[in-house]
Amino acid sequence: MSQPSEGLLAGVTVVDLTTVGPGARCAAMLADLGADVIKVGPPASADRIVPKDWAYSAGRGTRRIGIDLKHAEGVRALLALVAQADVVLEGMRPGVADQLGVGFAAARDANSSIVYASLTGYGQDGPYAQRAGHDLNYQAIAGTLWAGGRDADGVPTLPGATFADSAGGGMHAALSICAALLKVRSGPGDPVHLDVAAADGVISLASLLLDEHLATGAEPGPGHDVLTGGYACYGIYRCADGAFVSVGAIEPRFFANLCTLLDLPHLADVQYDDDRQDEVHSALADAFATRSRDEWTDLLADKDTCVAPVLTVAEAANDSHLVARSGRARATTANGTTFEQVGRVLAGAVREAEVTAVTPTDSHARELLSVAGIAEIDIDRLIEAGVIS
Repeated sequence: MSQPSEGLLAGVTVVDLTTVGPGARCAAMLADLGADVIKVGPPASADRIVPKDWAYSAGRGTRRIGIDLKHAEGVRALLALVAQADVVLEGMRPGVADQLGVGFAAARDANSSIVYASLTGYGQDGPYAQRAGHDLNYQAIAGTLWAGGRDADGVPTLPGATFADSAGGGMHAALSICAALLKVRSGPGDPVHLDVAAADGVISLASLLLDEHLATGAEPGPGHDVLTGGYACYGIYRCADGAFVSVGAIEPRFFANLCTLLDLPHLADVQYDDDRQDEVHSALADAFATRSRDEWTDLLADKDTCVAPVLTVAEAANDSHLVARSGRARATTANGTTFEQVGRVLAGAVREAEVTAVTPTDSHARELLSVAGIAEIDIDRLIEAGVIS
């Protein structure tokens, strides 16, 4: 499916050399905003990581080609695509893209106004640059695991989602790419190389914690302040049915509303009394234990109490609010297989009920290389040689 012509990034072409993690998240976001994303992977004959067909938005809004970057003609084919693109995404360890001949210098020579984004865990330099890592590791070195919840043995708990990949890396990259495109298109058009480290992105997300320490010497951790569970007005409570509600009544007026509806009005004035937090927490816990999650949601959610149900993944995927905001779509693959997925929910994206899935085994090699100026006879030869798929 071609991208909607009214997409905010319509007319922007992205050559994506990434496969999973932050790069794949970024590519999906740019595609959802209207960019034409060309996903470049290894040829079909290569040993490669192949995401599930439904993963990373099922490739909607993308076109695919397999290229052997260890072959000189494969490199030339890639650079022909780069010459007509606006953005390149790569997620190799620092130095590897240069070794293959597809690094920033080569991309700049092919396209003097290219925006080239290198997405890694720890960045292009620094003592951790060559370390292998994943989402959990990047959150670990940012202090967010330490400041979060603990299990019964006091061990930091696993996050419920890959925030370092999606926000620290992918969204971080997408934001910086959009800024770089603005600069390139409004200025002299000089190329830009973006060093996007997922760890840097998580550091930015955790800056409230880190800035407090740097400014005051405090050591934020579990229960240190409101946002880390130090006060009963901000937490998660078990209900009578074993399900949970979240309470985020930070402001006094919201907490007062909550206390009134829980028949605990006397607690409103001790919301931030450090000496009485155990008492307040116990009272709230006892109150919430008397009704089911959905009963409490019906009673409290629309009454300015900052209460929301803790939904399961299945419940979240079918939630009425998501559906009402056109947050779901039906994807159809080339072979006619259909499945539901989260739709284009980012602000500025065109929300559509029907989208086309592009699976890792699909290929648009001929049309892409033809537009890039490679002769049909040469395309046939490269496919026959296994350089292209």
